[in-house]
Amino acid sequence: MTQEEKQMMQPTQEFIRKLQRKRNAGTENCMLSSDLAREMGITAPDLHHYLIDVGFLFRERSTYELKLSKDYAGLGYAKTRSHFRYNKKGDLVETRFPVWTVKGQEYIMNLIKGKGKKEKATRKM
Repeated sequence: MTQEEKQMMQPTQEFIRKLQRKRNAGTENCMLSSDLAREMGITAPDLHHYLIDVGFLFRERSTYELKLSKDYAGLGYAKTRSHFRYNKKGDLVETRFPVWTVKGQEYIMNLIKGKGKKEKATRKM
């Protein structure tokens, strides 16, 4: 990439950084799945597969994004973080993924260790 091309892209990159900061506001204290999995001695894909198997997570068919199942959404286990990249066509693509709150980290650790309930969570009314 030439210096001229880099200068032309700078405003776009600043826009993307601002957009990413705005979308990810409030997720600073959340943990990535890779970090949580590392703490438990497993890989992030293994963690995701397990959480999908027990019905905690699912993959959105159209976007293949990981999301909390409806029974767990809104219970404070996770927040959503965004990442932006360019695809092969040159289009800007946003990928969203869950990051875990302290409550979510504890729930997942207990679930994996067999101490937590594998039944669906109940909402407090």
